[in-house]
Amino acid sequence: MKKHLGILLRCVVSIGILYFIFKAIFEKESPEHPWTVGAAKLWHDLTSPDPLWLLAGMAFFAVICVVNVVRWQIILRVQHIELSYRRATELFFIGHFFNSFMLGSTGGDVVKAYYAAQETHHKKAEAVMTIIIDRLVGLIGLFAVAAVMMLANLRLLFGNEQLRPMAVSVVSILGVLLFCLFVGFWPGLGKFLHDWREHVFHRGHKRQAWRKLFSEERLDHWSERFAGIRENVKKMIGAYQAYAAHKPALIKTFLLALVTHVTLIFSAICFGKSLGIEVDLGFYFVMVPAINCIAAVPITINGLGVREGLFVAAFAAGGVPNEKALLLSLLGFAASLFFSVIGGVVYLLFERTHPSVAQIEAAPDE
Repeated sequence: MKKHLGILLRCVVSIGILYFIFKAIFEKESPEHPWTVGAAKLWHDLTSPDPLWLLAGMAFFAVICVVNVVRWQIILRVQHIELSYRRATELFFIGHFFNSFMLGSTGGDVVKAYYAAQETHHKKAEAVMTIIIDRLVGLIGLFAVAAVMMLANLRLLFGNEQLRPMAVSVVSILGVLLFCLFVGFWPGLGKFLHDWREHVFHRGHKRQAWRKLFSEERLDHWSERFAGIRENVKKMIGAYQAYAAHKPALIKTFLLALVTHVTLIFSAICFGKSLGIEVDLGFYFVMVPAINCIAAVPITINGLGVREGLFVAAFAAGGVPNEKALLLSLLGFAASLFFSVIGGVVYLLFERTHPSVAQIEAAPDE
């Protein structure tokens, strides 16, 4: 129930932000008739992009998908999960489909991890960890690109009142990510969790304190339940640290993550060209990764709304009209949805010989 409420809240926030963005742009275009004249102009711009540049942007998106599959496959092999490139590609697109379209209790990462585990008869913990590691490596690559571009353009970012809050936000998120990395690579993390559990549940005076709040039966129940969770967490930590110790895989996946995010910038450049946006190419290299860093924070569904607002605010500093900046962001989102639809087709074919999503949700943890 709480998860559904969280998803609903994120949807409301996304819709609310988009409403105010559209309203502000339309009123600027025509204060008297914002939802007719303003909307008509936006629709005209949306339906008349340069098709060659549009196709080029889509082609770069396709390259991103290929690179991401290769990256995930490397991480799978570190955990001794062998999948063919074809099968890994199928699972990647299926996961992408559910991440984009299914806002219910089953996310694309869960579906992808489940199928990966079933393919090789591994326990779910290791398969789930490959998804987490893949996401983490992707974030590290994103923030690395953003950090390098920001360092090279500090005067632009901190000297502009519109861009300064974005720069501060990216630096703050980067700090949190570095802290999480430090904790994750800490060899004593597993022992710390074990000692903490013993301290909370089994030390005599601590147990007496807990008994004042809970019955003996309930305390035993939660202790046993936590023990099961702890075992899964322990396996995940082991998988994570095994990956961290595998230097060749670490380097390869990091480099592929850099390729992903640089290619994403080229895709945005092509979409911008298709809309007739005239701005220095270096501006894209600074703004696109910085925007994606903030949009990666799960405030809204797929960053929708937050990303559009950031594009409008950031590209306004480069002299780009608000409606063009908004369309640039929406074109990138539409490209992602296009490849998600491909994932839906793959899933329809894949489901005939594999468990359905409902069966995945009902399956017990191994």
